[in-house]
Amino acid sequence: MEDLLTALKINFKVLFTQFIGFMVLFWLLKKFLFNRVMDLIQSRTDEIRGAYDANEKIRDEVSSLKLQYEQRLQEARKEAETIVQSATQRAEKAGQEVIEKTRQEAAQIRDRGLAEIEQEKKRVITEIRRDVVNLSVDIARKIITKAVDEKEAAKLTDDAINKIGGVSL
Repeated sequence: MEDLLTALKINFKVLFTQFIGFMVLFWLLKKFLFNRVMDLIQSRTDEIRGAYDANEKIRDEVSSLKLQYEQRLQEARKEAETIVQSATQRAEKAGQEVIEKTRQEAAQIRDRGLAEIEQEKKRVITEIRRDVVNLSVDIARKIITKAVDEKEAAKLTDDAINKIGGVSL
C-alpha cells in the first residue's frame, strides 16, 4: 500500500496539514461568515415572503374592489335604466297632455266657428226678412198707388218675386 501511496505521490504530512488548515478555515468561515450569510439569506427570504404575502393581500383587495366596482356598475346601470324609463313615461304623459290640450283648443275653435256661422246665418236671415218686408211694403204701396187692375197687380207681384228670387243666400 505504501507503493501505491508513493506511486500516487501522496504525502500524509501535507495531507494532514491541509486537512487541519481546511478545518480551521471552515471554523473561521462558519464563525464569522456563514452566520452573517445565513442571516442575510433568512432576512431576504422573510422579505420575499412578506412581499408575496403583501401581493396576495393586494390581489385579494383588488378582487374585492373589482367585485364592488361591478356591483356599483350594475346598480348604476339599473338606476340609469330606471331614469330612462321614468323620463320616457314623463315624455309620453307630456305628449298625451299636449295632444289633449290641442284637441280641446281645436274643439273650442270649431265651437267658436260654428257659433260665428250661426250668428252670421241669423244676421243674413234677419236681413232677408227685412228685405222681404221692405219689398212687400213697396209692392203694397205700388199696388195702392197705381190702383190698377188685377193684371197689373199680378205683374207687380211677379216682378217682386223675381226680385226676391235674385237675392242669394
